[in-house]
Amino acid sequence: MLTPLELDIMKAVWRQPPITVRAVQDDIRPGRQLAYTTVMTIMDRLYHKGFLKRTLLSRTHYYEPAIDFTQVRDEAVETLIKAFFGSKEKLKEFLEGGINELIALPPLNAAVSSRKPGDGALDETLL
Repeated sequence: MLTPLELDIMKAVWRQPPITVRAVQDDIRPGRQLAYTTVMTIMDRLYHKGFLKRTLLSRTHYYEPAIDFTQVRDEAVETLIKAFFGSKEKLKEFLEGGINELIALPPLNAAVSSRKPGDGALDETLL
């Protein structure tokens, strides 16, 4: 799964391939003021992860997507569904109003108030 910054960079590449680091920097600039080297590093990592293809032409790398937007989107949605609902069937049941609570979690206040000093819990005064 891509980080928000990686996703912003990939969106720029999907919009206008082949694209240079400078063009990506310009494309994402309104929302993110990033140094050229930061964008270059993230794009290099995306290349090594297999998300981008690159071609060297006159000392400039040109990047193209190695993976389709829909594949990335579908994987992210699947991860989200599994994390919150466990399965597509439980999501459907939730959307139809069949599930009120998926997992019964103890209230935060009860978990914090049940801790005693010295029981290995974090000392909140340091946070």
